[in-house]
Amino acid sequence: MWDVGFVSSDRVAALGFGGIPQAVRPLSVRGYGPGVVKLAGAASWAVRDLLGGPPRSGRLVASFPRCAYIDVGGRLVALEAADGLRLPCAVTLAVPARQRPLAGLAPGDEVTAGDGRFVVGDLVVDVGRWWAPAQPREAAVPAPGASGERVSAPETGWDRLVLGLLGLGPGLTPAGDDLLAGLLVGLSARPDLRDPLAAAVQRHAPARTTWLSAELLLLAATGLAAPAVVAVADALAGHGDDDALPRALPALLAVGHTSGPALARGLLLAAATASRTEGVAAA
Repeated sequence: MWDVGFVSSDRVAALGFGGIPQAVRPLSVRGYGPGVVKLAGAASWAVRDLLGGPPRSGRLVASFPRCAYIDVGGRLVALEAADGLRLPCAVTLAVPARQRPLAGLAPGDEVTAGDGRFVVGDLVVDVGRWWAPAQPREAAVPAPGASGERVSAPETGWDRLVLGLLGLGPGLTPAGDDLLAGLLVGLSARPDLRDPLAAAVQRHAPARTTWLSAELLLLAATGLAAPAVVAVADALAGHGDDDALPRALPALLAVGHTSGPALARGLLLAAATASRTEGVAAA
């Protein structure tokens, strides 16, 4: 975990890993006044193409104490405090939410991302490290078309399931979507089941749920999710000791108002489905 002090408007505070101070180069941001806050951050490999390439514009969609959701070129980037969920599309800041690093951000704020830097309103984040997003241990590589471009196909049983759940419930990530996300992550080791489900989600999510939730579902279709989700998926798959599931489950159930329980239901449904069809897949 990052160990860092809050950064003032004209300098970068000392950064440390494991209590060992590390040198951080000063930021140079032309055109920004004394109200600018500059922070160090680390980003997921899933968004490296957005942050490591040339600058591009975006906008802030929603902001909360631990996380802000940002649209960069139609893709989701989550800007998280150090004690956030660590979503697979996140830029993780070097300070916890109690220091209010996202205070002052508001929906509609302009964003610039690229060249290893993330600028949101008066907040400037210098990305100095990259981390691998969490994924179940036995996750298979998605088949072409399982995520990405929207495709058309005849309606299947998976389509009926998806249409019955997408957008069901309130909030930015409705409970029905969270159940589907848990189901996708839980089936990541069974491409024979996951890929047709992912294709159905891909066909219908853009028109049936929020943009933010649809983006998280596309990530779940590749097995990428927050560590709390992956820990339960691995425990249900038999990885770890006998106490792996009771250790992992409370952290997942604590996610959001309804998201944690809905994600858990999706993971349990995936485990039951995979178990019932295991012989068929082997054949």
